[in-house]
Amino acid sequence: MRSEEPVSRIMTETVVVIESDRPVSEAIDCFSQYSIHHLPVVRQGKLVGMLSSADLVKLDHFMPNTAGERAKIIDQSIRIEQLMHAPAISLTPQASLAEAAGLMKDEGVHAVPVVNGADLVIGIVTTSDVIAALLHGPPRVGIAALAGGMKHAPPASDSEQVHYHQRPSAEELATAMETAELLHVEARDPRFLGKTMLYLEQRNGFLEKVFELSDRFLRSGQDVHVHAQLLKAILAAKRAEEHATGQARVPFPLE
Repeated sequence: MRSEEPVSRIMTETVVVIESDRPVSEAIDCFSQYSIHHLPVVRQGKLVGMLSSADLVKLDHFMPNTAGERAKIIDQSIRIEQLMHAPAISLTPQASLAEAAGLMKDEGVHAVPVVNGADLVIGIVTTSDVIAALLHGPPRVGIAALAGGMKHAPPASDSEQVHYHQRPSAEELATAMETAELLHVEARDPRFLGKTMLYLEQRNGFLEKVFELSDRFLRSGQDVHVHAQLLKAILAAKRAEEHATGQARVPFPLE
């Protein structure tokens, strides 16, 4: 992909944003619930500032451990407008990848909102997006981030709807896994449901450990010991996948 291509080709079109008058605890929840590191701040829909996950994780770390107490103290003590970086820099959809890269370099930021003529946020571009596009071309489909509770952006297209499935209870899950194991072991699994369930349970176990340690790493101020544990968990997940796909170079059991 050429550097003169517009950022509209690579920007994430469904963006999580937050109104400037919302409680800070809601912004913290935004970063906790969704896979984002940058949160545009708007006033009546128009871009006025920018928050990063680092801004709020550090703030959250110094508050009481009780969730309700922490949220109450944060919301009483500080406002989003005091934390956000303002004025916010932005790009138009027609701006080139080269312009986006230059702006990020000059401003020392890793993400820039894309706004239309009315200063409404219509997308966001990160350094990772720009680098990936220049190396590999644009993504097949824009990555959609849901704006839970703060501001719900529409699906990328009328045909795209996000569906959430209710988690089974511990008893229901245990029954399902017992059934999956029976189907697989007794070779009564013509549609491979048992095999798939067993694989997904194994994969989920490794990824849950990575998720748990990633959360601890961010909340501990990037503690070196937690970082080492996180790297070990990621390696274990990769090794498990290599064994699951028959690509393991060393056929020893996983630790």
